[in-house]
Order: sequence, then structure tokens, then C-alpha cells
Amino acid sequence: MSVFYPTKVVYTIVTCPNCGKNTPEGKFCEHCGASVQTSQTFQQPAGQQPAYTQQPASLKKEKNAIGAALLSFLFTGSGQVYNGETGKGIGILIGAVIGYFLFVIPGVLVILYGIYDAYTTAQKMNKGEIPFVEVSTGKIIGFIIAEIVILAIVIFIFAALLYEMNDYSSYYY
Repeated sequence: MSVFYPTKVVYTIVTCPNCGKNTPEGKFCEHCGASVQTSQTFQQPAGQQPAYTQQPASLKKEKNAIGAALLSFLFTGSGQVYNGETGKGIGILIGAVIGYFLFVIPGVLVILYGIYDAYTTAQKMNKGEIPFVEVSTGKIIGFIIAEIVILAIVIFIFAALLYEMNDYSSYYY
């Protein structure tokens, strides 16, 4: 007569390098069939090493928060374009122009907000609080050129209106 005494079986849980699911340590993953042997007993060939999904800390890209604020100071809205928020940059530019036409102070307030927003958004991207957005230098330069052209057109129209007002005033004397 034999007596059966159940024994406690302890499994070590490992993460499968192929599918990422937890599986008991053994030769193969229960979910996808990939090898899950530990590095002590099995070495993967160099060509099949898992790829890194995150960049090493030394290669991590960051935004220059002071540069974003300076861009926004020099060319309203360009700091937002640098941060990858082109729509917000256009909105701040339009808000500043409208603010200047209403009164000067609202335009200045919008510009100050744009500088603050460009700086804080770049810092949040660097901390990982919001996703990093890569923007080409050409897009930033294109926005600045468009802003300069629009500003030149507005100044030309304003100067032409002032000239016309002064030209017709001489007929009334």
C-alpha cells in the first residue's frame, strides 16, 4: 500500500521576452511558445536580442524651454510651433493682433501668455508629463516667415490708410 503525500510546487514567474506576458519559468512560454530560459542557462544569439522600446537616457531628446520662450518673445506663437502646437501658435498670434487693435494691453497680455505657455509646455515635455512632439526646423522657419509677411502686409495697409486720410484732408482747407 502506497501513501501519496502532496507536495507544494513553487513556480518562478518570468516575463516572456517575445510576447511580454507572465509565464512560469521553464523552457517555453505558455502563451506564444517562445523560449523563456534564463540567461544563466541559455544565451540568445546576438541577432535575436529584444529591441529596446525606450531610448537610453543619454539619447533622450529634450525641448529647450528657454529657447521656446525666446522664440515666442521674438515672433509671437513660434514657441508653440517649436513645441509642436501649431494651432495654438496661430491662435496666440491672432489673439495678439486682435488685442493690439482693440487696445494695446490685451495684445501684450496675449504675448506674455504665449511666452509663459511655450516655456512651461517645453518643461512638461521634458518631464514626460505630456508627449514629446518632434517638429522640423523648416516648419518653425516657415511660420516665422509667414508671420513677417503678414505683419508687413498689415503695416502696408495701415500706412496706406493713414496716407489716404492725410491726402484727402488737404482738400477741405
